[in-house]
Amino acid sequence: MADTKTPTAKETRAAHTELTNLAERARTGDETAVPLIREFLQRPGAVGAFGGDLAEQVFVSMTKSIAGKNLGFREDVRCKLDRLRAELSGDNPTPVERVLVERVVACWLQVQDAELRAAQATDASIKQADFHQRRMDATNRRFLAAVKTLALVRKLAVPVLQVNIAKKQVNVAANAVVPATVG
Repeated sequence: MADTKTPTAKETRAAHTELTNLAERARTGDETAVPLIREFLQRPGAVGAFGGDLAEQVFVSMTKSIAGKNLGFREDVRCKLDRLRAELSGDNPTPVERVLVERVVACWLQVQDAELRAAQATDASIKQADFHQRRMDATNRRFLAAVKTLALVRKLAVPVLQVNIAKKQVNVAANAVVPATVG
């Protein structure tokens, strides 16, 4: 049975210090850090510790750009994104659905950002207003394409069973459960 003991504060600080040192070695190009990084990244939940979760990097950059120094606003936006992600993901998303949900959430944020910046450009020239309109149109097209793709993937994953008994017809649709394969 795995050791499930909660680490002490001292152990947590030591692990944090070790990870910080490893990250600094990696940042400066120390090739001897690579095997340790690979070993560390095999741990559950470790991906992203060195900034490799690119979707997260996009969200961090976008929320910083939108909120500026207003930390309350930034955290409020992040909370909205987390809730939107949870709502769209549902209870048991497939790996493809998780990727598509990230795309939908990113596109949704881009649409909101484009519309917000257009609304705030009160003294925009015709050229600037045209830019904002084209940007809103482009972000909205990407958002709708992402939503459509997610819906299509979900529709294709739902098996439909039709049972005809005498003159009564029963249609049943349920989420497909795809078992994980080993090997």
